[in-house]
Amino acid sequence: MSHIDRVLVVGAGPTGLAAACALSFYGIKCRIVERRSKPSELSRAVGIFPCTIRRLLKVGVSDNLVSEAMRLCKVQYLQAGRPLLFLDNRGDAYKEYVGFGLPQNRTEEILKDALLTQGVVVEYGIAATEVDSSEHRVEVTLSDGSVECFDWLIAADGVHSTIREKLSIPFSGTDLPEPWGVADVDIEGECDPDLVSVDIQRPGNQFTITLPMGKQRLRVVATQPDALGALDVPLKIKNIHRSGSFQISIRQAKSYRSQRVLLVGDAAHCHSPVGGKGMNLGIADAIAAVDAIINGTVDSYSDERRKIGAATIRKTEIVRRIISSNSLLNKILVRMLAKLAVSFPVVRQAYTQNLTKL
Repeated sequence: MSHIDRVLVVGAGPTGLAAACALSFYGIKCRIVERRSKPSELSRAVGIFPCTIRRLLKVGVSDNLVSEAMRLCKVQYLQAGRPLLFLDNRGDAYKEYVGFGLPQNRTEEILKDALLTQGVVVEYGIAATEVDSSEHRVEVTLSDGSVECFDWLIAADGVHSTIREKLSIPFSGTDLPEPWGVADVDIEGECDPDLVSVDIQRPGNQFTITLPMGKQRLRVVATQPDALGALDVPLKIKNIHRSGSFQISIRQAKSYRSQRVLLVGDAAHCHSPVGGKGMNLGIADAIAAVDAIINGTVDSYSDERRKIGAATIRKTEIVRRIISSNSLLNKILVRMLAKLAVSFPVVRQAYTQNLTKL
């Protein structure tokens, strides 16, 4: 490893925090800044894959990720409200592939705790406003007026990345015209903490996904602005943490690297939330970026991560189009796949593995 004095991480979502955790774990001095004035109290991502947890545990993150999270080992598929497929993946054969549910804000708190043990504190209310990268260093102007030099910069500043824009890295793709809805709610009584419910191909080309974030807390996502209104059976709601709509962009940066700057997470790619791969892919980028800096393999970082990102976007889009289409052909295809998964254990295992594979 060549001598590395300082690395700047821009963005303190799960991806940026994971990068800072890995850097500090390997003894590299880092600074992490976030333009938000304080941590978010909301949760964007919910699903954490086993491969993501393994990556984080290797860089000193607490196993509270496992002890606090809901193990999502049961999946129920409905088609226009009618039972289609039920998968109970509580057996040992699926132990390494079953995902977990945990609110993103709690995931961030656990990552920040890991950073604190290394003496690193997130600096909120500070944004990177200018960046000048050369062959040997990167100079960054911060919103507090200071100008500092670093050996490397890891840009984890999201879909609207200032770093990516300042470096003029193309971020081509499309925006879906229809807004989606999301709601996080507490319900009366306890829900099944292991069960994910997916209702596909409802009238109007809609589908809804409901998954647990706690014993009484649920996340609902729908392909219409009113997520709660899209449910066939209304929930007995005790409290609404959030309810709103969002636009989906499907984009990827032309390059994940510009000299001494590496893009990770949403700064490098974005896609629909189908499959819950976004945060997991971002954390994998972050760990890979740190490994590339440490091992001196940054020349291959962009190509390798871009191929993985492109494959994830492609698979996510295929699934989104299939389950949101109301065509007769797709309805038949979905039912055939469901029967195969029920009838043949090897198909079911392959499907389950693919759900949490990056």
